Amino acid sequence: PRLQSRNQETTSTKHTIFMTQDSSPGPSGFLYQTYRCDLWRGFFDGALSAGAQTFSLFIAIRYYSAGEGIKSLIAGAPFMGMILSLLLVHHLSGKGLKKSACGAWPSVITGICLIVAAWAPSLELFALAVIAGYIFRGALLPFLTSIYHDNYPHDQRGFYFSKPLLMTVGISGLFGYVGSSLLEVSLNYYNWLFTWLGVCGLAKAWAIYSMPSQTLEGKSHDHPFGNLKYAVQDREFGYVLLTWFIMGFANLWILPLRVDYVASSTYGIEASPLMVALIITIVPETMRFFFIPFWARLFDQMNFVVLRMILNVLFGTGIALFFMSKNLMVIGAGSALIGISFAGGSIAWSLWVTKYAPPGRVTAYMSVHVCLTGIRGTIGPMIGYWAAAQIGTTMTGWVSCGMMFLATALLVPEIKRGRRPPPTS
Repeated sequence: PRLQSRNQETTSTKHTIFMTQDSSPGPSGFLYQTYRCDLWRGFFDGALSAGAQTFSLFIAIRYYSAGEGIKSLIAGAPFMGMILSLLLVHHLSGKGLKKSACGAWPSVITGICLIVAAWAPSLELFALAVIAGYIFRGALLPFLTSIYHDNYPHDQRGFYFSKPLLMTVGISGLFGYVGSSLLEVSLNYYNWLFTWLGVCGLAKAWAIYSMPSQTLEGKSHDHPFGNLKYAVQDREFGYVLLTWFIMGFANLWILPLRVDYVASSTYGIEASPLMVALIITIVPETMRFFFIPFWARLFDQMNFVVLRMILNVLFGTGIALFFMSKNLMVIGAGSALIGISFAGGSIAWSLWVTKYAPPGRVTAYMSVHVCLTGIRGTIGPMIGYWAAAQIGTTMTGWVSCGMMFLATALLVPEIKRGRRPPPTS
């Protein structure tokens, strides 16, 4: 009876911490309010994600007949925003601003820009507004990660982050379907589609601003790129960043080539539009949705370096399967593995810095990680297309796979450090 009573008390306590609507200062109030606001953020960000991945380029191509230069800038806008995040963190540090405010204002700019794009009278204004909007959407990420570090328990960050991520993935797919159906009726409906995207940007800003947060830390340097010094001063952080750059570059330069491989007649596959959508989007996104909770538990419980190595191997195997055959079943299996890997990669990418950065430096560390992602995301596809022209898409896929396994091998010496306790200074 005593054990039963204690178990009931523990269950009741956990339930109270998770379900209470108390927003007063303290772990339980901050945790719940952050989690609740982040669910709303994930909901509105799902629509914005669909806008970045599908509708911005679609309207530029089909409605405005945009050229290659404008299409490239629109596609690269989110990665440009990641590079900008390093400068934004530097500029806002030490100004006495709350992290939630620093994360909210870029989203306000995103919302306004997308509403302007909705009613732009020319391709140039449409492109400028969309590019600016998605640049600022990518620039706020370090502030969010820092809020997660402050408000979520270190051994449950993956759990609490995974639910809003599921919301983002689910809403992105749903909004993509609804928006595509609307544009099938008439391309002129894009005005209202982008107006809604702008409203989602403003609503996302409200959700972030409502999160309880601390004041943004001060800066310890005067140079706008000064945060990059942490990649050198913190040897373990810098080494993992190096392996991540190799893996991430190998992943990002091959992503656009997947469409060419299954859709182009050059490789003898020339799949139907429905099959292309199934292999490139539906299969991997479905697998990503279902495997996010699984990877969230592993992120909280297991050695992070081992987890990163497992994800690298899965990514590499998925890419090898995708490009080793012309059989659509084999290609589909590779696409499914890539989707499973992205489920874990999304969580690890967003939260791993919280395992390495000391208190007071999470935003700065994350700005370095996000900036380097932006660099490889901006130049990766261009180099990927160049490599495919030189050695062929299939061989480029195999090179990408080899880089994945190289990044994995480089992490072996770091395994013993992957279980280190949360930094305290």
